[in-house]
Amino acid sequence: MISVRNIYKSFGDLKVLKGVSTEIQQGERVVIIGPSGSGKSTMLRCMNLLEEPTYGEVWVENSLLTPIDPYLHFDVIKLSNTYKSLFSQLVAEGKSEDVAENEAIAKIKADDLLKKNEGKEYKLAIKSLEKENRIDINLARQNMGMVFQHFNLFNNLTVIQNLMLAPVELKLKTKEEAEAEAMKLLKRIGLEDKRDEYPSKLSGGQKQRIAIVRALAMNPKVMLFDEPTSALDPEMVGEVLDLIKELANEGMTMVIVTHEMGFAREVGTRVLFMDEGIIAEEGTPSQLFDNPQNERTQRFLKAVL
Repeated sequence: MISVRNIYKSFGDLKVLKGVSTEIQQGERVVIIGPSGSGKSTMLRCMNLLEEPTYGEVWVENSLLTPIDPYLHFDVIKLSNTYKSLFSQLVAEGKSEDVAENEAIAKIKADDLLKKNEGKEYKLAIKSLEKENRIDINLARQNMGMVFQHFNLFNNLTVIQNLMLAPVELKLKTKEEAEAEAMKLLKRIGLEDKRDEYPSKLSGGQKQRIAIVRALAMNPKVMLFDEPTSALDPEMVGEVLDLIKELANEGMTMVIVTHEMGFAREVGTRVLFMDEGIIAEEGTPSQLFDNPQNERTQRFLKAVL
């Protein structure tokens, strides 16, 4: 469903992600945990380009969301005479007996030179790859529901208008179809009586459940949750987690950033532990929570459990 390939993300001099790669398979429920500032939310937001990666690529269902990153396409660089010349030179100079090491050095040098010299074959190859694989981000986002920490409902619209807005504006449904679907979703979460209320009149738990079903109104193939309970009062957390668990039991593909360890263990099919911009460890919930291998993971879990 989603392929994150060697993502780097910097904000000025601050390096937040440092070469993150993972694959999200259909039906998986991937939970991302880790200390604050470890890059969890940034990684999630890179998946639908709310944050654009500095380097690396994001693919969704075999379609490319980001520009081509030449470092990830050795075959492109290999097309160039610049690469061939550099590789031959490295071998002749006996830089390394390791072919892979020579290739890696030649690849980096060739890419730098080609960018500077604007090599014709290189530009054509990159352009061809992008044309074949790149998809409009707005089309991709129609299949990726996003739920934010602070709800992000439109405060000037009623609950029913919030749910109907995207399907109608994108001409995916008529107003009548969108309203019928919205009422079905509100009944599902027991909030059909709130249809004409404005978000300011709702509790935090109600807002977040409505934010979730608003995303579901687009019939997404994958749901991204960015700390969906961290802005809620403790007594409201359960009602939101129950809805997410319900979606998980129905087989929805999910990526969830959370500080709720019990929830992560119960819902996740795979857990990623992030620290200082990298995925330090990953595994099934039982592997990661019962027998963590990384010393940093062990310290984190000891502190939070």
